[in-house]
Amino acid sequence: MHPASRILTYLLAALVIPGLPFFMLPFALLGAAAVLVMHQRAPFHLLWRTRWLLLILLLGYAYGLPGGAFLPALGDFSPSVEGLAHGSGQVLRLSALLLWLDILVLALPAEALLAGLYHLALPFSRIGLDTRRAALRLGLTLKAIEDMERGRGNLVRLLDTQAAFTLPARFTVQLHPLRLVDMVVPIAVLAAMVFLWLSA
Repeated sequence: MHPASRILTYLLAALVIPGLPFFMLPFALLGAAAVLVMHQRAPFHLLWRTRWLLLILLLGYAYGLPGGAFLPALGDFSPSVEGLAHGSGQVLRLSALLLWLDILVLALPAEALLAGLYHLALPFSRIGLDTRRAALRLGLTLKAIEDMERGRGNLVRLLDTQAAFTLPARFTVQLHPLRLVDMVVPIAVLAAMVFLWLSA
């Protein structure tokens, strides 16, 4: 699949998944986990890295929404049943978004990701956006992040004003034409989004 098609598919899926009914969320999660396993990638690596965000999201809804006490023995310190139900749904939706992000976007090499974003930004050149300059800046940012991830203490290095990164002076991006067949999956996701919107 073309890198631009993968990125566009994810952007559309990010609009579809939050609107999915609760009973359809396990299918989105299991499908993503199956794809990651087939590609011999750890399916829950990204979820483990965001575990505290997911936990805070769940507890925020559990204690923020009023409703019946889930553990009556705790009295006022008990989370609400409605809050836990709503929070669980939000956690599942965010987990599905993270897994599909891992599949469609993060699995791309930096060069392919840059090429895909460049393709998606080309239509904006008609309104004055310098796509080459934007691609160069994005490429330098990706290169800096890639260099930082090779070691530990990234926060210390980020705050170190004396730290120097060896960044290339130029980038060569290999562009492949975006064919009609590459747009089949994004169009299918767009159709699903319209269907959900009309049936809501």
